[in-house]
Amino acid sequence: MRMRGRFQCGSRGCSHRMGQFLDPALLLLLEQSPAHGYTLLSRMAEFGLDFLAPTVIYRALREMEDRGWVTSTMDEETTQGPPRRVYTLTSTGRQVLRCCIAQLQGTQQILEYLLALHEELAPEDGTSAESTSTLTEATMRVVIPANGANLDTPTSPIFGRSQYFILVDPETLEFEALPNPALDAPGGAGVQAAQTVLQHGVSAVIAPSLGPNAFRVIRAAGIPAYRMEGATVREVLAAYNAGQLPLLETPGDDHVGLGGGRRHHGRS
Repeated sequence: MRMRGRFQCGSRGCSHRMGQFLDPALLLLLEQSPAHGYTLLSRMAEFGLDFLAPTVIYRALREMEDRGWVTSTMDEETTQGPPRRVYTLTSTGRQVLRCCIAQLQGTQQILEYLLALHEELAPEDGTSAESTSTLTEATMRVVIPANGANLDTPTSPIFGRSQYFILVDPETLEFEALPNPALDAPGGAGVQAAQTVLQHGVSAVIAPSLGPNAFRVIRAAGIPAYRMEGATVREVLAAYNAGQLPLLETPGDDHVGLGGGRRHHGRS
């Protein structure tokens, strides 16, 4: 017997519809670089798709291969356990991805309208603006890219390739040093870095600049970004608390070919 009138956010319903983004998410990750199925599975959280069962991900990959969107080979260089399958995007897959992105861009205006209308009606659902503001202030943290794990460490000149992200309460100076998982990514480091810090609940991003894709991700989340000024994390915080940091209104250039004895290609 089907029960009506009960709904739990995150179960079937909204999450079921979020699953429609699985194909473009997989194609986009494979456009960055070929990957094992397990690697793709571990990155689903970046797209809010970590609720999907592994069998769903692998079934989608098999269907993509049947359609000619991807190809797969066995990784013979695996040192432990049996060889693993590596998936690679095909030219057909790239065409499909472009089509998916065009459709997503076509719905962006509708999504923005829906969110704006919800924001306009929010006080009527029993949640007062005052209580929402208090909650935001209580959990406020800013993020600063740095090349060390404390407040007196030097800041990083490139957001997507920083060694750490310092997540800090600007009033209490309580902080967390988060290693940058995108530090050695072959491409798309800025997007991965932006998604990582957003998943940790920051209220503002402070950076020397943001590449076009990272800028787009952070702006879409409604998080303000400020231009970083200061040689250390502590100096940046002092400038932020004094209201001296200007807003980042436009994206910066792509960062291609970084120093440090390594050459990375991709957007930051």
